[in-house]
Amino acid sequence: MGYATDRRSQSRLSAAMDQDGLVQNTKDSRTQPLAQDDLQPPRFTANRQYIAPGRPAKASQWECEELDASSSRRQASGGNPFEDYEESSEGTQPSATVSTRTSIGQTPDTADVFQAHAASSHRDYFKPRSPPARDVQRPGSSASNARRLGRASRFSDERSSSVSSRPESSEAAVAAEPAITALPQAHLQSSTQPTQQTDATSGPSSAAAIKEASDVQRATDKIIQRGKRKITFQKYLFTFGLICLNTLFIFSSWYWSRYYYVYLPFIMFPLALNCTMIVSLMVFKLRNVVRPERIIEPDHTEDLVYIMPCYNETFEECSHSIDSLVDQVGIEHHKRGIMVVCDGRVRGPGMEKTTGDYLLEDIFVDRTHHERIRGAYRGWNGMSIDIEVSRGHYKGVPYYCIVKEQNQGKRDSLIVIRSFLHKFNQRRDSPSHIFSPEFFHSMTSWLTESVQVDQVDHLVGMDADTIFDKHCVAQLLKESKYPNTVGVCGFVAVDFSGGNWNIWRLYQNAEYTIAQCLRRLHQSMVTKKVSCLPGCCQLLKICEYTCGDKVLVELFGYHPAPMDGMLKQVRATASEDRNHVCLMLTTHPEAQTRQALRAHAYTDVPKTWSVFLSQRRRWTLGATSNDLLLLLSRHCQWFERILALCNVLVWCLCAFIVAAIGCMIVAFMSQPWWIIMAFASVMIIPLLYYIMIAVWHPRTMRERVQYLAGLAVFVICGPFLNIFVMLFAVRNMDSFGWGKTRLVVAEEVKEKMAADSNDTQNSHPGPRSLGASTGNALNEKKTAPADAPQPLLTDRPHDEEAALDTLFARPQAAHAPVASPASVAAR
Repeated sequence: MGYATDRRSQSRLSAAMDQDGLVQNTKDSRTQPLAQDDLQPPRFTANRQYIAPGRPAKASQWECEELDASSSRRQASGGNPFEDYEESSEGTQPSATVSTRTSIGQTPDTADVFQAHAASSHRDYFKPRSPPARDVQRPGSSASNARRLGRASRFSDERSSSVSSRPESSEAAVAAEPAITALPQAHLQSSTQPTQQTDATSGPSSAAAIKEASDVQRATDKIIQRGKRKITFQKYLFTFGLICLNTLFIFSSWYWSRYYYVYLPFIMFPLALNCTMIVSLMVFKLRNVVRPERIIEPDHTEDLVYIMPCYNETFEECSHSIDSLVDQVGIEHHKRGIMVVCDGRVRGPGMEKTTGDYLLEDIFVDRTHHERIRGAYRGWNGMSIDIEVSRGHYKGVPYYCIVKEQNQGKRDSLIVIRSFLHKFNQRRDSPSHIFSPEFFHSMTSWLTESVQVDQVDHLVGMDADTIFDKHCVAQLLKESKYPNTVGVCGFVAVDFSGGNWNIWRLYQNAEYTIAQCLRRLHQSMVTKKVSCLPGCCQLLKICEYTCGDKVLVELFGYHPAPMDGMLKQVRATASEDRNHVCLMLTTHPEAQTRQALRAHAYTDVPKTWSVFLSQRRRWTLGATSNDLLLLLSRHCQWFERILALCNVLVWCLCAFIVAAIGCMIVAFMSQPWWIIMAFASVMIIPLLYYIMIAVWHPRTMRERVQYLAGLAVFVICGPFLNIFVMLFAVRNMDSFGWGKTRLVVAEEVKEKMAADSNDTQNSHPGPRSLGASTGNALNEKKTAPADAPQPLLTDRPHDEEAALDTLFARPQAAHAPVASPASVAAR
């Protein structure tokens, strides 16, 4: 009986609601009739997030503004805003104690008030939210913080206007859009820096915002100072340990010279390994002659993309490098394009323009498209990066030039291009990535329309101060056809164009040749694990091993926090190419890397002692730290782990080894001749191999003479130079920049501010690029914003000083989710 009464009451309630016109007929709606349990009011909780219809999984609210905007448009067109399943919080929905969907028990006036309140609440509920202001805090003045807050507000207004002006898209297309991958770095999210929401109606005053920014700056400075003190303490502790260890061994070897055989393993370890590698090379060379390795021929013509990162190179260096790419022979049937990434706008000593200006104004003059894209991608340090893009043809080869407005370092440039090429190959699977929709579509359309490729097989990397031999790329491709080979490096030779008999060039030429013709050749031929693919001459296969998110974004793209230790700082700022390969080999043990000895590339080398020390400081610290990574990895090949252990010991005991050699010579004076010959043979075998290199490797007689002359300097002065390099590296271990290798000239801040102000006043809206929503096509060059990070007038460039001088909070998502592959293909 009670049940029937409840049913009749429910029917009368439904009839009253239908008569009042506040509930739509379920037959006219897309949703199914509500069940009995669904008639109960929703339970509101403060810890449940609102999930908009069609929102991709794991997407943040400000990354899905267009989805919320589409919901508001759907409501305005007469649809039921509650027709899709949703969850809400108490702060965003009307109170559950007062019903806004029925007029029972209310006067007409109150019913109208509540009905208007419900409509207003529903509109506000589905109103697109403004993106949070950029909360990246840098040490600076309060005025700079105020300007930064002002820029964030203007950027929010522009984003809101651009979202409202975009044409409506179908709900299915919006639902297919994947979210943008955020860099997985926990230290980029700081609880000490609150997110500032931009509100059109209310907000903190300017004084309060400046005070808050000042408080954040002071907290940031404290953490930075703590990190610097930690690094300094670790440096002095490590230096003290090296001094004690070498002093103990040197004193023991001279005081107890009769027991010289105790110290022989430390001296003979590297020599014995050299002899082992020489014998292994001979055996494997003979085996390959008798039974050649299997070669896998591809079923299609491989498509290539050349990559050239640059920083402060001159016009001549850039143009000669690009010309060497265009002049490659033996690859005429391969489709290829050139991608150039200029890291910021800086000038080197004696340069009239920045490298970016040389590229955009003097080198790439035949262009078909030119635009500036704001918030093009999320950098490896979490910042939203603005870029200027130019594309066209250079001597018949399509090019795509990117000039970053903010200096982020070479590592950031490598991540951008490598990650894009991998995501381009996966674009039909809707991958998540770090690019804005317009930037991703701009690069995608260039590959599909200008280069006319559907998938990129290999990338060929070079530096802007390197010149390829005309057969270099063909030799790299030939070596990449062996099974499981995902990376190939060429032979890096010294460019003698500035002087054929300079002593520094001769020494470095011999050093380069010995390293590449012994250990690297052994890695290529025997272990198939070349631990360093130099960025000046390398080929990488576009696959998950080399360009996947695990290796490229999570590991290689890790940005050190201010409180990270010395080892993480060095790995993140020195020897980017070696670090990338070591991370790949330890993460994917089945991957193989090789060397193509006939793929010659000529690079410029330091000409002075100070620049030489600065370069070798980075190299020796980077090599030692990555050898530790190989040594401690259980997935690494066993012989490579032994070589890594040898390199670490030789570097740490460099002074003792030199002193022990002198002790051994003194001790041998009183020993039988056969003992002397036994140990001398171990030292002579590597020397004979070095001499034999001059027979089979150089291509001309002049190259042979240059190598032999440099070999004499290397044998006599090499051990002592290594001691100086080690001492310099230890003394400057806490310097994470490029030192004197990459000097830049600071720009005048006032001049750049004036130029930026003029560009802002004289700018006019031009035709937008394909798929662009915020970037205008440019007819003239625009200078970098005055608030962009300025290059430092010191011996430490700005790009890698950020490892200690900046603390980043949660990065702002400056763009919407990427377009679905179906829509990209349709465009």
